[in-house]
Formats: sequence, C-alpha cells, structure tokens
Amino acid sequence: MDSFELQQSPHASGTALAAHNTEEGRASPTSLSRASSPDSGKSDTEHGRNSSTSISRHSPCPSPSGNDQEASSSRKDKPFLKTTGRFLIGKDSWLWEIGSLIFSAACVVVMVAVLLDTQGTALAEWHLSIAPNTVISVLATVSKASLLLPVAESISQLKWLHFDKVHRLSDLDLYDNASRGPFGAFLFLFRLPATVGALGAVITLIALAFDPFAQQLVSFPSRQASMEGAASFRTSQVYESGASFTNPTVQVENYKDFGMQGAIFSGLFGSQSPRAFTCPTSSCAWSNTLSMISLGAVGKCENVTRSVVYDCARFTNTLDVNCNVTTPGGFHFMTKKRHGNASFRYTALNVTTGTNRSVEDFTRFAIWRPLEIQTLENFEVLECGISVAAYLYSNITVTNNTMNIEKETVVPLEAAGPENPGLNDFRPAAGIFPAEVAFSFHLADLSKIWDTLDEIFNAQVMVPRGSSTGLTADLLMKGNLSRIVENIAWSVTEQIRTGPNSTVTNGTAYEAETYIHVNWPWITLPVLVVIGAGTLLAFTVIINAQRRAALWKSSNLAVLLHSVEGLETPASSEDTCLTRIETLADTMRVLRGGNMDFIPRP
Repeated sequence: MDSFELQQSPHASGTALAAHNTEEGRASPTSLSRASSPDSGKSDTEHGRNSSTSISRHSPCPSPSGNDQEASSSRKDKPFLKTTGRFLIGKDSWLWEIGSLIFSAACVVVMVAVLLDTQGTALAEWHLSIAPNTVISVLATVSKASLLLPVAESISQLKWLHFDKVHRLSDLDLYDNASRGPFGAFLFLFRLPATVGALGAVITLIALAFDPFAQQLVSFPSRQASMEGAASFRTSQVYESGASFTNPTVQVENYKDFGMQGAIFSGLFGSQSPRAFTCPTSSCAWSNTLSMISLGAVGKCENVTRSVVYDCARFTNTLDVNCNVTTPGGFHFMTKKRHGNASFRYTALNVTTGTNRSVEDFTRFAIWRPLEIQTLENFEVLECGISVAAYLYSNITVTNNTMNIEKETVVPLEAAGPENPGLNDFRPAAGIFPAEVAFSFHLADLSKIWDTLDEIFNAQVMVPRGSSTGLTADLLMKGNLSRIVENIAWSVTEQIRTGPNSTVTNGTAYEAETYIHVNWPWITLPVLVVIGAGTLLAFTVIINAQRRAALWKSSNLAVLLHSVEGLETPASSEDTCLTRIETLADTMRVLRGGNMDFIPRP
C-alpha cells in the first residue's frame, strides 16, 4: 500500500516526505524530497510495517520501543487526531473566527451609526480632519478584511467534512482555491454548486463589491439653507420727516425735506431705482403678513385728446391764431400761433396744474403737445395725477440679488378727516384692510411735495424764438409722460417706505450649502455580506459539531500528514509533473478514513 511518510534521509539535513510501496520496498516517484540512501528501501519497509505515516528526526528524543510500535500498530484503525465538537481555546476552536465576525459586524454597525448621525447635516458641521466618506471607507475596508477570516476558515473546514462521503480527490484543490480568493470561488461554483461551501464562494465573490457599495453610501449635494430673520424689507405707514410750520396759520415750512426732493427729481430724470432691501445671500423670501403694507404714491396719465373742448380764434389782419383747450378734468390751455415781420412762433408745450387739488393728491396736471411742427390742429392732451396710495406686497423673494414681488396691490387712500397742520390720516377707499390699519402724512411734508411738483409741471414753450418757463420743458415736450409720472410715484414710494418712520419686516435668507446625504440602499450589500458570513460560520460550526470532526480548517500540516491508500504510480527518476498529479486526483474518488488516510472508493 502506498503512503506518504515524513522521514530523515541519511544524506540530507531535513525532513522529507516520500511516497513508498510498503510491500515491495521501492520508492514512489511522487515526493517532496527524494531519499538517496541505498538503505532507504529497508527503512521504508520497516516504517511501512509500523505505520503509513511516521515522523523521525535525529534528535535527543529516543526512538519508539518495540512495545510502542506494537501499540501503534494496534491503534492503526483509530483516528490519528482526536476529534471534538466542543469550543476550545486556541486553534482548536472557533474563537478567532467568531471574534473576527463580531468585529466585522461591529464595523458595519458603527458605519450605520455614523451615517444616521450625519444624515442631512451640513458638511460644515463635520469637524473631523478626515472626510465622512473616508471614515466610511475605512470602516468598510476593516469590516471586509475581518470577515474574510471566518469565510476562508469555514470553507477550509468544509473541505474535510466534504470527504466524509465519497468525492473526487481533486475537490480538495477546489476547496483550497475557493478559500484563497475570488477566482477559486468562481471555479468552485461551477464544480460544486450544491454544497454549503458554495455559500462561502458566493460571499467571497459578492464581497468584491463591498468597498464600491460603501463608497456610494455618502454623497454631497447642495441645498438651500435657511437663516431666519437675516433678510429685511422696510415698510412704513407714516411719513413725518421732521418738517413743521414756523407759522401754522400761513403754513410756512421751517426746513425742506431734501431726501424727498431728491427722490422726485430722480424719478423725473431717471428710471425706476431698485427697491431697497437687505439680503445677506443671493436668495431671500418673506412671508405674507399685514406688516407688508406700506404708504406710497401712485401715478397715472390718461390721453383725453378726443374729449377736449377746442376753440380757436383767427385774426385775419395779422394771421395770428389763439386756441382755447378745456379738458374733461377742468384744465384750461391757451395755444398761440404768431406771425411777425420776419418771424414765426407757435406754442410747443403748455402744462398746467389744477387748483382744485384735494389733500390726497400730490399733484394733478394736464399737458398739451403738438404732434406736428408749426401747427395747432394736430396735438395730444394728457391728464396726469400723482396721489397718496397704499401698497400691499405679496410673495416677496430675492433671486440672484434681484427682488421680485409676485403681487403688488395698489389701494387708493382717502382722507380720514379735514386737513390739519400736523399728521393727516388716510384710510383705504375700499375696505380690504382691517379697521386698525391707518396711514398718516404730515402736512408740512405734503406741502413741500405739492410745491416741488408744481414747479415741475408748470411750463410753456414758444418756438422758434421766445421764452420757455419751467425746469423740465424739454423733457416734457418729448418724454414719455406716463413713464415719467410712474417713475416719480415709484421714487416717492421708496422714499416713504425706507424713510425715518419705517419698520423692518424680517425674512428668511437662503444660502446654498453642501450637506451629507446618505444613499441608504447601498448599505444592503455590506449588511448582507456580514449576515451571509455569519450564516456560513454558523452552518459550519453546527455541521462540524454534529460530526464531531477535528478543527483542521486551512492547516497545511493536516494535508501533509494525510496519505492516499492504494496509490500506485510508475517509478521514475524524475518528479511527476503537476498536470499528471491533477489528472490522477480528478479520476480518484476517495473517502477520508479515521487514521488520516484518503481511502479510494469506486
């Protein structure tokens, strides 16, 4: 019978494994180290009579006596190693594997705890020196490395349990390769798919995606972070600049409101200025409340050309023409055309303010402008007015530092009482506001606005020669009157809204911030891999305990000490090639015996 023996060669310094035929005393060609002593045949025969596996060394330790050899021969059919199903301390236990699995699971638990703690928090609140995804990556790597031990050792132990039944000897290689890495695990699934070891092979392959899945757990998108009360928008229900009358009887102002005058001229000569607001970021918003009501002004113009009363008188001796124009609003103009000896003049502009102005009106005026040069018959007449009004602002937002008011309701106001030298109250003409909402304007400020607008909208122009009255005659002749009036009303409103009596309505500022987002579906694979590794280890421990098998696991010594009974190969002066060994193992079906032999079975 062929057996693998460990023996000391007389001409070598080490221990060599050689396959011998115990019946004929000749060396097998398959060996880890060839014995070259001429007495090796005799030595092999002696060892063959005692045991198919023996270890001898030149050492101070005495050789077994004859009685010991007989006792060894009597125990030939008993297991070489004592099997156990109990947990022991050291290598003959599962403590290392269980500890590694627990540590791997603990890493996953810590990973989940970190993700739960950081989910949705701003990245700026992360105070560690390493990034969150680095922490997750480290935990995932440690977890994966830890669970490889129980998976590999479980597959290796299942290798020995596999030969409790008759299987191909080459399956030994399949289990070893599967415990070493993904490629061996991949081949294992094709050769032995219906075994418990296949679960270990699947776990080994799936574990390849452990780190990539962990990397996908954390992402860093941007969102709008809110800062309550950081934005501000001013409104005012009262305008009182501090002006007063030195003599209330004759209503003479003691000083002028230069801020309001500047606002009027800014609207006259420029476009609508941007609304004043405070937004520390590029995006803000305000809630809709009654505090978003402000005192202001509204202006409009109406073309009344077709409704005027036009009466002209021609003078035949001088060829002069005088025309009287009366508008529906009660304004009166006189336009003229004059012929001289060497000149010709005609009215190019006539603007007049009304005398029947109420306290609600900042100004009311009408303007006459010819549409053709040197003619009085083709003209246009507009009636314009700027008056006190209230504004209700809704859905105020700031985007890219530009304010947007989705809805701006203009509410006309009317005097709540007779004119007085102090604050004059105004209430909405329509009852859309609660009764407690009231607006006030000091008469001294109203008076100054009246005077300033009267200076602007009183003008007459005669061309080509003549005198023009008024500061803004050229602008009124060619400008867009409707736009001019609207711009003045806008500027007056902004001056009132941000004036000395304004109050602040706070809003919310939004800023783009990077935050930690957890993609929870990606945690599935790491959790399943750990659960799978635990299941594999549990199955292996239970099956091993039921069969009370020794815990050899991935030990090379256990493989080295096994022999294959009945293995006969032709003698050769050279070692047998690996391909032939694999072919031979693939054709042999063996069963593991109790004395560390692989016993061939048909």
